[in-house]
Amino acid sequence: MVKRGKLNAASVRSAIESTLKRRRWPARRARDIAFHMTDWLDELSRFHAFCRAPDQGAPQEVEELLMAFLIHVPNHVAAAGKLMTDAPVTDLFEVGAVDCGHRKRRAARG
Repeated sequence: MVKRGKLNAASVRSAIESTLKRRRWPARRARDIAFHMTDWLDELSRFHAFCRAPDQGAPQEVEELLMAFLIHVPNHVAAAGKLMTDAPVTDLFEVGAVDCGHRKRRAARG
């Protein structure tokens, strides 16, 4: 499953999709869930490498990998969660995590 330190996204995507289809999930939904659960695996690989050796990363590199992970991953996980469980994303920790105010501000600047 692991190739040169990276996860094999195509293999993982295929396994998720085929498993869900065997469990009688609609093909489109299975494909979408598989996509959303694998599109960010490069960021996961980078974060995992950092976690294995947290003292080896330069501060700027650590900040960049965190930004890349936090910008790319959450929306994919939220989409997969909604597609698979129909449960909405909530702001469990009350930090404004699902605040859509940025859209309103951007529209107001127009």
